[in-house]
Amino acid sequence: MNYCELLLDTKEQDLDLEALIDAENGKRLTYRELIEEVKKTAGLLESKGYKSGNVIATHLYNSIEAAVILLAIQYIGGVICLVDPLFKANEVIYYLEDSGAKCLITHLKSVDINLTENVKTDIININDFNDEIKEYVYENKEFYCYKEDELALLLYTSGSTSKPKGVMLTAGCFFVFLEKSNCSMYRYTKEDRILCFVPFSHGFGSVSILIPSLNGKSAIVFLRSFQPIKIAKAIEDENITHIFGVPTHYQQLLRYEAIHGSLRKLKAAFVAAAPLNFETASAWYKTTGIYLDEGYGMSETTTLISTRMNMLPEPAGNVGFPPKGVLEINAVDEEGNVCEDGVIGELRIRGKGLMLGYLNRPKETQERLRDGWMYSGDHGYRRSDGSFVICGRKNDVINVAGLKISPLEVEAAINSHEDVVDSAAVGIEDNVYGEIVKAFVVLKDNAKTSERDLIKYVSTKIANFKVPKYIAFLDEFPRNNLGKIDKNALKNF
Repeated sequence: MNYCELLLDTKEQDLDLEALIDAENGKRLTYRELIEEVKKTAGLLESKGYKSGNVIATHLYNSIEAAVILLAIQYIGGVICLVDPLFKANEVIYYLEDSGAKCLITHLKSVDINLTENVKTDIININDFNDEIKEYVYENKEFYCYKEDELALLLYTSGSTSKPKGVMLTAGCFFVFLEKSNCSMYRYTKEDRILCFVPFSHGFGSVSILIPSLNGKSAIVFLRSFQPIKIAKAIEDENITHIFGVPTHYQQLLRYEAIHGSLRKLKAAFVAAAPLNFETASAWYKTTGIYLDEGYGMSETTTLISTRMNMLPEPAGNVGFPPKGVLEINAVDEEGNVCEDGVIGELRIRGKGLMLGYLNRPKETQERLRDGWMYSGDHGYRRSDGSFVICGRKNDVINVAGLKISPLEVEAAINSHEDVVDSAAVGIEDNVYGEIVKAFVVLKDNAKTSERDLIKYVSTKIANFKVPKYIAFLDEFPRNNLGKIDKNALKNF
């Protein structure tokens, strides 16, 4: 079992199809050329002494090289450790130490990374590596065959409440994701071309996009980052059929009226990693004629848990259905009893493709994996039709005098105001009620709505105990590298 099987099973008649395209520099690889590059890169890694079981970290921007090196690490049976390329040199050291990486392939210069005495990691600059590989002649070898439950990938969590934890995923998880994708998302064809501007260093790019693309023999077009004008140009120049992003990406694309014609050429658009509000989903549908399909997932479940396809998110937070026959979800109370439909509880998941645990963290693993279930830390509920609604992280749910409030419900009410671009509701400490609701809002340009106006408006939409006591206006939200609103940071505003 190996990720590379999805590449190496390419039939002769498909070898000259384009596989990877870098929209930043124009570089292109066919499937034939990609196979050659992966084998050559794998050979060079082996010649440097790296072998199966070694953790090899990559710290690379979205690019053809990032995909080739990921596949090459798989080819030799290594454990891939993905590190966000936006992290500075001093931040990278934590991941090397925690993962025990034998090697780091990075866009930084090796002299820029000052390793501590206890970190024995080879630092390889990607430009130096590319120069070396040009002259390298490899010996054709078979790819490594992983056991189904053998560690193959480390995806680090965002670490919003603690230091980032390494999520251990097996080789089998990759093929479970393909099963989930085929069941609940898209089945790509040779004519499909997927634009990847979300981080390839995250499961979004390296799992959710790459795996089904290789399987369908479609093409991936890389952009280094999110830039609306470049996205529109790529759609036109490369005949893009599918795009993936987080809600803020789609909000910004909608603001550029000049590119709406390009957006209407898409076959599909997918959103995940943060809550999507109804207003954005509705505006996208009205503008482009296609729905914003949405996924709910976690690194701990090899991304995908459920999907809502070809419909608007009603009610707010509706993330659709789990892949039938692969995963099971329910909501449970604090005693572990399954909640009735419509009752908020912690969502838990069981089935195929769950993580082995957190690297070197048995206590945290035990807290998350219990009795065959993976406890998500997300609050939500099951609807009578079997779909699920997310109400926020367990720590995000607001408790006003014992009454549980979904921040998504508050945000949906605020976002329905014509002057609002987006909002975020949080609970802040209160001596009387324990917590009260405070909201942060980004208004449209030149909007004149006041705090009092907006509170009055929201009071007509939701129960009084859910209405924010305070509203603060921001020019923009603090966000993490994936684009999620950082609610912990907001609580300190």
